[in-house]
Amino acid sequence: MDIMYLVDRLEALVNSSRRVPLSSRIMLEEEEVLALVEQMRQALPKELTQARKVLQERDQILRGAQGEADQILDLARKRAEYMVNSEGVLNMAKERGEQVLGDAQRDAHATRQEIEQYAVEVLGNLEQQLQMQLHQVRNGLQELQGQVAHDRR
Repeated sequence: MDIMYLVDRLEALVNSSRRVPLSSRIMLEEEEVLALVEQMRQALPKELTQARKVLQERDQILRGAQGEADQILDLARKRAEYMVNSEGVLNMAKERGEQVLGDAQRDAHATRQEIEQYAVEVLGNLEQQLQMQLHQVRNGLQELQGQVAHDRR
């Protein structure tokens, strides 16, 4: 279950609960609240699994970019060897091979940076969402604990 859905359910439960007369307190069914908290605990690992999946995808893209760069380098070397039949062609092939290699390395580096930046943004957003949700859960628990303590008096 999506953690945001569970937070919305908790909020709806709080909003629809009965008020204690002459106070700002509300009465909640303990079992319902505890069930929602347990569902939230179970949903959090799913959110973490999604974050791990993003990291795995990033690593896969990086490996693919490195493999592509290696293929371009290999192709450049093969072309240079094929074209070598005189001193001038050898020099030209070396220059072209170095150019292709440099371009491939720059492209791979730029792609890697973009992927890492994307992963940082996604994980940062996930962290913010999880912190907000944790804050909401803690607030709900504090409210409930205050009500339980008040009811015992």
